Amino acid sequence: MKKTLAALAVLGAFAGTAAAADVNLYGIIDTGLAYTYDKVTDGAKEDTFGMQSGYNSASRFGLKGTEELGNGLKVGFKLENGFTSDDGNFKYEDRLFGREASLSLMSEFGTISFGRMGGVASSAGTYDLVYSIADSFDGGDNDVLGLQISDRYDNMVTYQSPKFAGVQGTAQYSFKQNSVSGEGTEGTSKVDRYASLALTGDFGPLQLVGAYELSKYANTADEHDETHAFYVGGNYDLQVLKLFALAQYTKAGKNFGSYSDLLGALAPTAEGDEKGIDSYGLHLGTIVPVLGGDLTAGVYYVDGETDTLTNGSVQGSADMTYLGFSARYAYPLSKRTSVYFGAGYAEEKIDPSASITTFEDEYTHKIGQAYAGITHKF
Repeated sequence: MKKTLAALAVLGAFAGTAAAADVNLYGIIDTGLAYTYDKVTDGAKEDTFGMQSGYNSASRFGLKGTEELGNGLKVGFKLENGFTSDDGNFKYEDRLFGREASLSLMSEFGTISFGRMGGVASSAGTYDLVYSIADSFDGGDNDVLGLQISDRYDNMVTYQSPKFAGVQGTAQYSFKQNSVSGEGTEGTSKVDRYASLALTGDFGPLQLVGAYELSKYANTADEHDETHAFYVGGNYDLQVLKLFALAQYTKAGKNFGSYSDLLGALAPTAEGDEKGIDSYGLHLGTIVPVLGGDLTAGVYYVDGETDTLTNGSVQGSADMTYLGFSARYAYPLSKRTSVYFGAGYAEEKIDPSASITTFEDEYTHKIGQAYAGITHKF
């Protein structure tokens, strides 16, 4: 706690000198009320209603700035905290700058960044490429997504090329995904690592993205196969509306919607299974200007399977599907403040082989949500 208070004091002093250097203090506070419905095949229906943070935009504050070094070379930084505005707590394992902590060098040859930052398909931060371009909600609408999504990673190096005729390349490598909860020496086979490649194209009303992500896991007794994820998508601005489309394929994924939990319920060793889940996913979405605000809508479909589901000494398989759809309307009250409301529904199904489960039919997880709130930017 003392360390956190000391860090905040330094942050305040630093912000006070912003006029002397090219430093900007910024943030978003998003608070609202939400109703959620949750029902699984073998469990009771759960209805909840309460105050929530970040249903439209994640609450955050940060500092960012640049300095000219001469000869076309610049140095820049970004320090961004994530918090929950309904209770004031830090997110991301109580990190002060859990959303991003990066130092960058920029020149005519591109940008290279070091530190903690989001992967190209994380829907997070400076290098949010896949979902910012190809998903109308930029990473799903809260409980409605289902698609494979990466994360923010520690010890990351990112290189982004200059644009050539609207085309730009990005490459990333993390020597150790999580330095807070993960053990082992970074850059070795004893820790989880991450790598990605992405190519984006900006052609006026048309934006395109293609990306590949690799997750290599620590060499342990329950070693998991490498996860490979491929993405292709884009958006097209018709002025009267913007259309989005995204397709993905994942090999040996660890998660599938909420199936990390569902598989564990059906077969206790499934989550640690070394072969993972193979799946493909699709998203179609749109943003439409309506009555001075924006109506955002999207549908998500994922189909997957695992053929190494185990329960004790019994081997089996499972087919899985996910279907979700959501809509949100946001209306600006000013340049910095807006109100919003939305609703969504998702249904996950798992159909395991009879030899590994006591369920005779499909195991189903249903999720519903309705929410409203206010977003203020500074």
